[in-house]
Amino acid sequence: MCGIFGWFGDPARLPSEPRLQAAVDALAHRGPDARRLLVRPDLGLALGHVRLSILDVDARSDQPFVTGHCTLVYNGEVLNFRELRAELERMGATFHTSSDTEVVAVGHERWGDAVFGRLRGMFAIALYEHATRRLHLVRDEFGIKPLLLHERGDALAFASEAKAIAEVAPLAVDGAVLGDLLSWGFPMEDASLYGVRFLPPGVRWTFAWHGAGWRREEAVVWRTRMAFGHGGPAPDAAALRGVVESSVADHLVADVPVALALSGGLDSSIVAVAAGRRSPGLRALTFSLASDLTADPEVEHATAVARAESLRHDVAQLPRADVGGWLRHVAFHLEEPIANPNALPGAALAAAVRAAGHKVVLVGEGADELFGGYPWYRLALAPELAADPGLLFDRYRQRRAQATLASCLRPDARRQADERTAAQRAAFVAWCRELPGDRLGAFQSFDLANQLQYSQLLRVDRMFMAHGVEARVPILYRPVLAASAALPPEQKLLPAEGPGRREKVALGAAFAALLPPSVAARPKFGATGTVDLWSTWLAGGLMTTSDRSLRDERLRPARDLLAPWLDWDRVAAARLTPKERFTVALLVEAVDCLLVTRGRPAPWPGTARP
Repeated sequence: MCGIFGWFGDPARLPSEPRLQAAVDALAHRGPDARRLLVRPDLGLALGHVRLSILDVDARSDQPFVTGHCTLVYNGEVLNFRELRAELERMGATFHTSSDTEVVAVGHERWGDAVFGRLRGMFAIALYEHATRRLHLVRDEFGIKPLLLHERGDALAFASEAKAIAEVAPLAVDGAVLGDLLSWGFPMEDASLYGVRFLPPGVRWTFAWHGAGWRREEAVVWRTRMAFGHGGPAPDAAALRGVVESSVADHLVADVPVALALSGGLDSSIVAVAAGRRSPGLRALTFSLASDLTADPEVEHATAVARAESLRHDVAQLPRADVGGWLRHVAFHLEEPIANPNALPGAALAAAVRAAGHKVVLVGEGADELFGGYPWYRLALAPELAADPGLLFDRYRQRRAQATLASCLRPDARRQADERTAAQRAAFVAWCRELPGDRLGAFQSFDLANQLQYSQLLRVDRMFMAHGVEARVPILYRPVLAASAALPPEQKLLPAEGPGRREKVALGAAFAALLPPSVAARPKFGATGTVDLWSTWLAGGLMTTSDRSLRDERLRPARDLLAPWLDWDRVAAARLTPKERFTVALLVEAVDCLLVTRGRPAPWPGTARP
């Protein structure tokens, strides 16, 4: 896991080396173990890398990684690299490292662009091919690893985070994306608030600069929606358990110790059980907002799993200090003001993982999207909605929208947001018609491409990488997706009322015999579900911070940048929900960090263990 930066285009426009180095330095938190920049003025090329050493920690695997065929910078892990390496060795290839990085480089030399479709894992890759002078950018099919692009005329800048691009290219608020963020709580397309865009997951973009012109080629490598609509037999409990356990085993491959994020919910508990049986004695960390740990159900259920699997178990707590300081830290690293308050405890957990001496942690994200964990998926099971995808989208939006905050947009911005919503509705309808026999699968695949990528995965990447920790997501693996896509709707979720598990039915059944009964039956929502952050002491601090974001004169320049689209008088007068108020606070702090002050916040205040 690392951070990457690059610039490619007209050599006459190549930024100065100090500016290029500043861009790499902006990513230092992502890779504290090594930092390098390669500049080729003759080619109009600069590639930078900050390294978090996990596989082959020797300096020989530092990047940019240069061979006779290509120069490569790469963020993430290719988890099937050993199988690919063995195949390449049978073809006569020789290797000088034990890293997955060299496998990508040698694989491209032998297989060309086809190598990208053979990679399994999480990655954002920039590979410059020497002979053809082409730059290939590729991202994993789930979008686990981010890659942002700033393409203007005859120059391209790209990076793991927007703050690096800001060192070499101007950024500005994109009012259209702002409308999505205020309406949905996350972007609804591969675009950033700051006028740059994300490389779409599962595609390859190839750029070539020939002196007389600029050319871009796009190709699909593998998209998650390709897993749906194939029919075939559904896996039974044993087969599904085996697929998940195999993925967890692949995600444990590392040359440094691996930890577990254990919340006590079904998803992280399944990952912990599978990992603990594969590698006994792993450390698991649980985050708690409770002052009395004995009264925290998260700690109770996580402790039961840890004891059953003989895991070393620590509980991390967030000191009750300056919540505004924590929020600014989150805003700086998250960049996109995503309305997901789990970013705060996620950052605290990441700090605890790093303080415990770990660079790698397994997390449980993705199970809700793959196996039917969200209650809004039941909308697709209602006959009248299943027959009308447009109406299904309308009900989905009613369920997810931040309606009061969206009403604070100025009239022109409101009209633009409505037009974008209509376009999103049309895209959803077309998406569903491509999978006519599986309305739930179509709904889930749409969520994978939008909500999962930007409300969940971007948060996970940014919060853990803020502390130099690689978060691996074993549920989001192509074989697991194929197994989940083959399940009929009734094995994903059932009507809300009734005995037993009602969501993620097949996943819960596959691991019921291995989990403590209280965990196996525990729902995601409700009185016995995961802790509602808005019912904890943290909510009060966040509301105070939200109020400060509307009044603090130091934040006025950020509010002014947003004022062409957002009516601040209406925001101040509106009866916003706690989540909407959190969104406002995060938005103002993020814009101030990225576009106004552009300075790093104070260090994370730390976490405490009992």
